[in-house]
Amino acid sequence: MREDRPADRRIGPRQRQPLLWYVLDERVLRHAVGGHVVMAAQLDKLLATSDAPGIVIQVLPFTADNHASSDGPIAVYDFADSPSICYTECYSGGRIVEVHSEVSDLVTVMSLLRAAALPVRESRELMRKIRSEIDG
Repeated sequence: MREDRPADRRIGPRQRQPLLWYVLDERVLRHAVGGHVVMAAQLDKLLATSDAPGIVIQVLPFTADNHASSDGPIAVYDFADSPSICYTECYSGGRIVEVHSEVSDLVTVMSLLRAAALPVRESRELMRKIRSEIDG
């Protein structure tokens, strides 16, 4: 009898690795939480993570002053065999959004934020710049 081991589970030709696409407001990169050491470590982790396959990190810079905004974080979950859903947070708490028209509105907001954000390469350059400012 053969045991099924993690090494035996391979991604087939029709299966794709998940894509994680983040848009971070420049404020979260500059708002010092936990001191310089913690912020430096967080930026180092973001820079390392941004090199990983299947991960896109964009920064919405302060200069992007005319953009779609949201009340808080938005997460969009797309599935191959099910409708997309969203999770969003605002001052009063978080909620899962499944109603198609609301999901569509949140996806539009996210698309507009991605369009207003810096491209990936420029986002990495800004993260490096902010990181270097911490060391002074």
